[in-house]
Amino acid sequence: MKGNQRYNYRDRIIEEAADWFTRLQDPQHNLEDDQAFADWLCASAEHVQEYLAITNLHTGVKELPTTRSVEELIETARHAHAANVFPLGRLCVPEDGKGLTAREDTGRGRVKRLARLAASLAIVTLAGVWWLYPNVNTNTYITSIGEQKSFPLSDGSVVTLNAVSKLRIRYTERYRDVQLLSGEALFTVAKNKLRPFRVLTNDSVTQAVGTQFDVYHRGAETIVTVVEGTVDFSAPQLPEHNSAAGVEVGGSSRIVRVTKGQRARLGVRSEQIMVSATNPAVATAWRERRLTFESRPLAEVVAQFNLYNRVPFEIRDSALNTVQVSGSFNANDPQSFAAFLQEARLAEPTVQPDRIILLPEKR
Repeated sequence: MKGNQRYNYRDRIIEEAADWFTRLQDPQHNLEDDQAFADWLCASAEHVQEYLAITNLHTGVKELPTTRSVEELIETARHAHAANVFPLGRLCVPEDGKGLTAREDTGRGRVKRLARLAASLAIVTLAGVWWLYPNVNTNTYITSIGEQKSFPLSDGSVVTLNAVSKLRIRYTERYRDVQLLSGEALFTVAKNKLRPFRVLTNDSVTQAVGTQFDVYHRGAETIVTVVEGTVDFSAPQLPEHNSAAGVEVGGSSRIVRVTKGQRARLGVRSEQIMVSATNPAVATAWRERRLTFESRPLAEVVAQFNLYNRVPFEIRDSALNTVQVSGSFNANDPQSFAAFLQEARLAEPTVQPDRIILLPEKR
């Protein structure tokens, strides 16, 4: 549970950093916006680091490994864009308005000092970095409950994004990188041996040249299914606080080759990549809004249904979590699935206007 909480916390900070980046590009932003931004930076050193990571993506600072300290990130960005830096002044200072003493330059005082330095870089986002650095192509795509998107990339590759998913595209001269922050996506990759295509999660890297594969990444689990071709799947031993803004592969890694009709799974706290045979048509049936399960726990099945429907299932008795479910279902027809559970005597559903409650079958 703690791992999932940490993931959700980091994902929220990433979204907030991206939102601030967008807001500060508006020429109409005012001093109140600057103060609110500085307050947000002051709240946590992680806010500073994630904002710098977002700035790195959009400004094309190519050598900003996230293993560096926050101070180093700030100084690298400061030197790379000295002409575009506009100081926001003392918007982020201690509550008493006075300067920091040596004693205060720890804990919250250190956060404020770093935030003040990072705030001085904020106007980099207003300096036209989108067209100053054309070699970096970055976009973020998000889908909501029940929503799916398919879109082409600049190299001719195509991405199909499943419901409740989020990914970030970052193309550079060396790599075609996609950061799957959460969710599931099917990738049809255009061939380019000189510029590898990589899908990155917080704990894995999938690299392909020209192929089609599906990546599922929710919580701490990552599953890669190869539909056509071959991919290399690896789990670099990355630092715990590696930024989701990008991963530079290096260090010790476990790499496995996954071919058509196989899937690789890296689970929660797993130290091994498990490769097994699978049916790619089943793994990608979500494109037709079909959910297919073979002896899967009800809690997992319910979680999948809830990605597609505004009226969610709710399990009221934890004893139902491990009930095994098999079958193929219409993702947009939760009532039919509820009827299946009742007919199969797996659970007793109660349909309400805002949810479908599942209880153990009455004996």
